[in-house]
Amino acid sequence: MPEPYWPKTKAYVLSNLNDGQRFVRIRCPACKKTHHYFPTDLIAIHGDIEVDALMRRMKCACGGSHVLDVSTVIPSGSEAAGMKVRRLVAIQIKRVPIWRED
Repeated sequence: MPEPYWPKTKAYVLSNLNDGQRFVRIRCPACKKTHHYFPTDLIAIHGDIEVDALMRRMKCACGGSHVLDVSTVIPSGSEAAGMKVRRLVAIQIKRVPIWRED
């Protein structure tokens, strides 16, 4: 039986982007906002997941229920000079009390 012909791809996780100066570009199709992220910052939040899985995990501030466009970018010199990159400053954990009456 011959082997079926379709592309065999491996999972492309965020840690694969750390070897060079690659960024993750996330664009909202509704409000047309584009943000660039370092892969290490996204690993700290979501873990070492596939790049395509970020489409379902991240949400835009515009509040729509649409799927975000996620791609990887290696910027050239002129692109990198004017590009703004979002950096992770801190992760806040919200503490919400849950009460029970006895």
